[in-house]
Amino acid sequence: MRIRRTILATLLTSALLLASLFTGTASGTTSSQDSTQKATVLFTVYSMQPPNAYMVPIVIIEQGQFKPPIAGDSDASEITSFSNAYYSKGRKYRVLFGGGEAGSLTVNKSNQGEECTRTSADVGLRTTAKLNRNVMALATNSDSLGKAKSTRRSPTAAERTALMPLVRAAYREKGVPAALLSSLMTINLTALDLDNDGKSELVGSFVVKKQKGGAARYPLFLFAEPQGNSYKTTVLQFERFTAKDIMSGADLTAIENGVYLERLIDALDLDGDGASEVITVRDGLEGDGYQIYKKQGAKWDKIYEFSNYRCGF
Repeated sequence: MRIRRTILATLLTSALLLASLFTGTASGTTSSQDSTQKATVLFTVYSMQPPNAYMVPIVIIEQGQFKPPIAGDSDASEITSFSNAYYSKGRKYRVLFGGGEAGSLTVNKSNQGEECTRTSADVGLRTTAKLNRNVMALATNSDSLGKAKSTRRSPTAAERTALMPLVRAAYREKGVPAALLSSLMTINLTALDLDNDGKSELVGSFVVKKQKGGAARYPLFLFAEPQGNSYKTTVLQFERFTAKDIMSGADLTAIENGVYLERLIDALDLDGDGASEVITVRDGLEGDGYQIYKKQGAKWDKIYEFSNYRCGF
């Protein structure tokens, strides 16, 4: 009888130990899932013909840290996991534009099985924002981001007139002949009050074309802050491209359509300090590069970069 009681006690102890192990494992799994769902994800929203649109993840924000999401060259299992977590059919996201609420979108389908768009999802878009190739919006699963009033708008004629001498001066300082400046194209120019001081900054993308004596393109991207009746440049990106600088089979005219040219996605206060960070994209022929700028003191710093490989050109 004493032996039987000893065996029963041992079995009971083992059962309780196993139960505690399984309970711990289940608890850990739940915690991990909760962590995934609580992460803030920021997506770029592209649309040429609303309501048809698609979304691409650009950053994950956890405990104030910016982390890269999946990319086109991520493991298939990682892409599937992300798709299952964020691209379930019918899931809704808030759409943001200029730092404020601008509608919503609904996931139609994940594109994880597509060769060149595997990190994206097709969505139905309902927004007050007027999107096109060079005007994009943001989407997020966060309930707290984008609660300010949108300050994004087209520049006034006076603002454009005040800025263009600065743009031409920047080109001349980079060695672009003055004779070529008549070909200057404004790809996009946007006014935004980035620091909530009641004065709008300007963010713009431009291209100068050279046709004769060796075709070339000169893309330029800048931030400009008000200074009296004019502006001062606070961020400037300039590049030169000839046919030998781009991938074989591509055409220089692709630059005028946004390839190799940094463009504004949007501005949004990501850290709750009352000032907006600026989010941009630089398309390539095989993938896209995303950047986030933050003003620290009098200087704008690039605080985040993410490259999303799509597929071979």
